[in-house]
Amino acid sequence: MLYASSSGSNSNFIVPNGTFFVELIIFLVVLGVVAKCILPSLRGVLAERNRVLIDAQRASEAARAEAARLENERITALEAARSSARAILEQAAKSVDDLFDDARARGRVEHDRRIVEAAGAIEDERRRVRDVVVAQAVDLVVAAAERIVGGGLDADRHREFIAAELAGADAPARGE
Repeated sequence: MLYASSSGSNSNFIVPNGTFFVELIIFLVVLGVVAKCILPSLRGVLAERNRVLIDAQRASEAARAEAARLENERITALEAARSSARAILEQAAKSVDDLFDDARARGRVEHDRRIVEAAGAIEDERRRVRDVVVAQAVDLVVAAAERIVGGGLDADRHREFIAAELAGADAPARGE
């Protein structure tokens, strides 16, 4: 046989009694107070948090877009700087080539001028030496002829004759 609880009450735990209803009412009142007082402020904080997160996400996307735009601008500026540097280098190389060609041309002109001056100086020196040699040769020939023939020579007449012959012999060498 089964006996009831030792307190002597015949209560069934499945069937609610009066304390259950009191506890249920207190729970519902606390739940209502929480729903009316605490939940609206929690919902406000959550809404503010969501708004901040959405704003932060939008700002992050805008910052990413700005960073991408700035990166494109940087790449464009670098390419422009590179092509500008290439153009400057090409212009500098062209300027160096032009200066080199100009210096070469001036060198050729100076070379040709000096060649012409040297040719003139050589021709003048050749004439001077020829005149000295001819004058000395005439005197030597006349002196040799006087020794061989004796004193019966007309030295002035023979000098003119020898000078004319030497001048005639020199003409084919000069191209006359």
